Amino acid sequence: MFQPRFLTAFSICICAVMMITISTTGPFTDDTRGIASVSIAEGGPASDYVYRNFTVIKETLYATEAAFPEIAKVYDIGDSWEKTQGIADRDILAIKISDNVEVDEDEPEVLIMALHHAREWPSAEIAAQLIENLTAQYGSDHRISWVVDNRETWIVPVVNPDGLDFSMSDPLNEGWRKNRRDNRDGTYGVDLNRNYNGSQNDDPLGEWGGAGSSNDTSDTTYCGEYPFSEPETQAIRDLALNQSFVVAIDFHTYSDLVMWPWGYTTETPPDNDDLVRIGTNLAALNGYTADQSVGLYPTTGDSLDWLYGGADVYAFLFEVGTMQDGYHPEDEDAVMAQIAENIPPALLLLEVAGDRNERPFDIEHVPLSGSLPAGVGLQVEANITAGRGVDVDSVTFNYRIDEGVWVEELMPKTSGNDTYAFELSPQAPGSSVDYFISARDEGSVSLSSPKYAPYEVHSFSILFDEEDPVASAGVDIDGYVGVPVTFTGQGSTDNVGVDNYTWSFVYDSSPIELYGVSPTYTFWQEGVYLVTLLVKDASGNTNSDTVTVTVTSEAIPEFSQAVLPVVALLALFAIFRHGRRAKTR
Repeated sequence: MFQPRFLTAFSICICAVMMITISTTGPFTDDTRGIASVSIAEGGPASDYVYRNFTVIKETLYATEAAFPEIAKVYDIGDSWEKTQGIADRDILAIKISDNVEVDEDEPEVLIMALHHAREWPSAEIAAQLIENLTAQYGSDHRISWVVDNRETWIVPVVNPDGLDFSMSDPLNEGWRKNRRDNRDGTYGVDLNRNYNGSQNDDPLGEWGGAGSSNDTSDTTYCGEYPFSEPETQAIRDLALNQSFVVAIDFHTYSDLVMWPWGYTTETPPDNDDLVRIGTNLAALNGYTADQSVGLYPTTGDSLDWLYGGADVYAFLFEVGTMQDGYHPEDEDAVMAQIAENIPPALLLLEVAGDRNERPFDIEHVPLSGSLPAGVGLQVEANITAGRGVDVDSVTFNYRIDEGVWVEELMPKTSGNDTYAFELSPQAPGSSVDYFISARDEGSVSLSSPKYAPYEVHSFSILFDEEDPVASAGVDIDGYVGVPVTFTGQGSTDNVGVDNYTWSFVYDSSPIELYGVSPTYTFWQEGVYLVTLLVKDASGNTNSDTVTVTVTSEAIPEFSQAVLPVVALLALFAIFRHGRRAKTR
C-alpha cells in the first residue's frame, strides 16, 4: 500500500545520502538566465520524491537563518487555525533574505508564497529550493549575490501548515485542499485561496464570495464566513500591508500556467500591458502557457486579485506541473524537474521588481579591457539614457586598483548629448584595474555596467612599458649673436607619449639646460654648439638626439641697410643728368 511521503528522521538521512541538488549554472546572463541544472545520483531504479512536512520545513528555515544570519531571518507572521485553538503548534513562517536583513532598506520588496492548498506539496519544495539558492549561493553566483544585495525577498513556503500535515498524515487525506478549521457542522476547512477580500476595485463581481467560490462548508472552494476569516490569510494580509511588495508569486499545482489578474472577469486590469509583458517573459523560462487568470476558470477571493487590487502588487500565480503529474507527483525526476524549471522565472521576477514598468534605461559603454599602456590618463565615457530621465548626480565611476578598496567618483555629464565621462589618473605599471559604471534614473531605478556589478566588473591591466621613445632634435640651426634661437622636438615620438623634453649644452664653460618641446635661447658669443635633446616617457624610458647650432656675428646693420638706397639714388642722379644734357642740345 502507498505510504505517505513526508520526512522522518530516517528519511532525512536517506535524502542526504541521495545527494539531490539543484543549482543555477553559474552567473546568469541575458542568454542563460533560463537555464537550471538538476543533478541526481546515478544508479538504481527511479525513486519516489521525499516531500517535507511542516516540521521539517520549519527546521529548514531556522537552520538557514543559523547558517546565514547576515542575509536570512525567520519571522513568525501568524498562527495556523489549529494553533489558535490549542490543537497544534504551527506558525505561519516567513523568511526574509537580503544583505542587511535586520534593516528595512529602501530596496524593492518581493513576496513569494506557496502551499495555500494542502495537497500541492511541490509548491513548498520550489520555495524551499529558492531559499537555498539565494543563501547558499550568495557570494559565489554573481546574479544571486546581486539580487540579495539589491532586493528584500520574503518567502512563505507554507501558507497552510495544518492542511499540509493533515494531507500527509494518511494516504486517504492526500487530496485535502483547505485548512483545518472546524466548521461546527461536521465539516472542516476553508479554501484559503478563496478567503481574501476580493479584487478591491469597486466591481461587485470581484468581491469575496463570488464566482469560483462556494458558501457550502463541505465544498472544496468554501470561502469562509467572511473575508480574511482565517488566521492564515490574515497573516499574509498583514505582511503585505506592512511591507511594500511590488511583485509576487503564488505557487500552486497543476496546469503549467503563469497567470495574472483578473481572475473574476475577462476585463483587463489597468496595468494589463505590464502584467502581460512580465507574465509572458516568466512563462518563456519555464515553458508554461501565459494567460490572464480567468482563462483557467473564474475565481474570487484569491490572493492574486487581492494583492493586485488591494495592495498594489503585480502578482502572478504559477500552476506547476501537468494533469499527468497531478497535485504531487511521486516520481522524483518529475518533482525535480518542476523545481528546476521554476527557479529561473522566480529569479527573473526578483530582478523585474527593480522596475516593474520597465521604462527604458540604458548604459552604452565600450569597456576598457586587455592591457593598456602605463603613464597616461584614461578617458572613460558612457552614453546613458532613461525614459524617466537620468539623475545626473547619481552617475559614478567606481574603480579599485589591485583588488583594493572601491573608490567612487562622480562621472560628470559632458557637453555631448547623453555622454558622461571620467578621466582615471595614470596608474603604476603592472597594476590591475577593475571598474563599473552605475546610475539611477529619476524614478530611483538603479542600473550598472556590467549589470551585476560589483560581482561582475570591467577589467584591464597596466603594461610595463619597455619601449624607448624616439628623440628628434630637428635639423641643424644657423643663428646670430643676440638673436633668439628656437629649438623644436616636435618630431619626437613614443608608443605612449613623450612626458619630458630636456635640452642641454655648454655655453661660456657653463652647463645649460632648457625644458619643453620648443624652448628658445639667445647666444651672445659666436661659436658652434652641440645641443642634446633627451626625451623621457612616463615609464622612465629615454632616448636622445643632437642638433648643431652655429652662431655668427650679424652683418653691420648700417651697411647692409644702406646699400640698396645708395644705388637707387645714384641711378636716379644719372637719369637726371642725362635728361638735362638732352634738353641743351
